[in-house]
Amino acid sequence: MKDKDQKEKVKEQEDEKSGGVAGDVLLGLGKIIPGLGGIVEGLGKSDAFQQRLDAINKEVERQLSEAPLKKVGQKEARRTTIPPSTPFRGGKAQSRAEDPPLKKQKDIITDIFDEGDYIKVIAELPGVAEQDIKTEVKGNLLTISARGISREYSKELILPCPIKEALNSSYNNGILQLKAEKILKGGGPK
Repeated sequence: MKDKDQKEKVKEQEDEKSGGVAGDVLLGLGKIIPGLGGIVEGLGKSDAFQQRLDAINKEVERQLSEAPLKKVGQKEARRTTIPPSTPFRGGKAQSRAEDPPLKKQKDIITDIFDEGDYIKVIAELPGVAEQDIKTEVKGNLLTISARGISREYSKELILPCPIKEALNSSYNNGILQLKAEKILKGGGPK
């Protein structure tokens, strides 16, 4: 019991010399970043700086004391302030099997061309299979939507004139080309 108390006193004295956890961090950074070591040593003589280090050290101790116990082995337990989903050593956080990957809604880059009797629409849909692309025509409103593995696309286009619902389409290397016959105001195609 006496050895334990003595070790704690020695540790406290070392912490006071170095400025505790916060002081150790600053001293370590001072060794890594040229010029910072001298600044930290100079600030170490300031009472206001020491008070700030003490406040930081007390906050670190408070957070550690309030952190939940984590069982390490059968007998050991330690406190941790690191959330369980935080990745370690540059690895990726493991997602649970039931969580589907997040899909990002993206706008579709499109170009519309008036080619006399036809309207031609070119749309960029990278990373999507042709069978996952859906198009819908209502008058002069064309809706394109697609769902890929990691993203979703959606866009509504107002065309310069109404078109027939039958679209001639081709898809190659992420580029969708649609060609549709115009409907003239008289009711039929030109």
